[in-house]
Amino acid sequence: EVYLDPGTGLPYDDRPGVLSMRLYRSPPGWVLFFGPFDDVTRRVSYLDLEKKSQFCAPCHQASFHGTPIYESFDEWLNSPYPAQGIECQTCHMAPTGVDYFALPAKGGLIRDPDLIASHLQPGASDETLLQNTVSMTLSAWKQNDQFRVTVTISNTGAGHHVPTDHPGRHMILTIAAQDDQGQALALQSGPTVPNWGGAQAGLPGKAFAKILQDNKTGESPVISYWKPVTIAQDNRIPAMGSDTSTYAFTMPATSGPITVTAELRFRRLYQDLMINKGWSTPDIMMQEKTELWQWLYLPIVCRED
Repeated sequence: EVYLDPGTGLPYDDRPGVLSMRLYRSPPGWVLFFGPFDDVTRRVSYLDLEKKSQFCAPCHQASFHGTPIYESFDEWLNSPYPAQGIECQTCHMAPTGVDYFALPAKGGLIRDPDLIASHLQPGASDETLLQNTVSMTLSAWKQNDQFRVTVTISNTGAGHHVPTDHPGRHMILTIAAQDDQGQALALQSGPTVPNWGGAQAGLPGKAFAKILQDNKTGESPVISYWKPVTIAQDNRIPAMGSDTSTYAFTMPATSGPITVTAELRFRRLYQDLMINKGWSTPDIMMQEKTELWQWLYLPIVCRED
């Protein structure tokens, strides 16, 4: 069982992690199983909870010193997905086509493969899952002496914010515009990647993260949520939500194609911290688009009548 506050639907603050679960111990000599199949009766108890997101809540909803850190269950609970019957297991335990979970030679039954959940549980290190989480669209136009680019990132596939849970996780969006000679167009206005963005810091673009600040030292961003921290900023993209940003570049002096490249990468930890820890975990490219725009300068011809 999972203990949840009936008023909020969330685990109780004083029951973090497995303290929100009631565990059963089988009598000596017995083996007790819980599972989501209601037609298995020998030594097994049917537990519908295993098919519901509430089963995930104890370990994916936690506050420290009153500051919410792990919030993916609450984010799902307040998203459109519960009303649609889409659970955590829908994405993270999606069936793989296997039609049995106990060997048929040992008495296992052949079942509808759509009812057998996978225990691979893809998450923050799974490239395919991350690439199916968000979509990206580009648009561009000339306005006076500027070449303007608008980028929209939409959370189309996650039942929670992206990124979620561990506060070291973040996404970095970068935008580059080049003329037909491969020269970068200068950014006139628009956001840039913050200074903690590692190799991408200062480039046209932005970062998406829950930024924690140490209450004692004022240092930010930090991941040491076991110490008192404050959420200094949170611009992550909620389920079904979008973020749009616009960038103005200097137009090239002559006609010719302009190449725009937009990249959205996922990083599991701030780059400086990864270097300090000796980690070599590579970024995951969630979305990447390169598009070409052709612009012509047309002479204005005047005549006298």
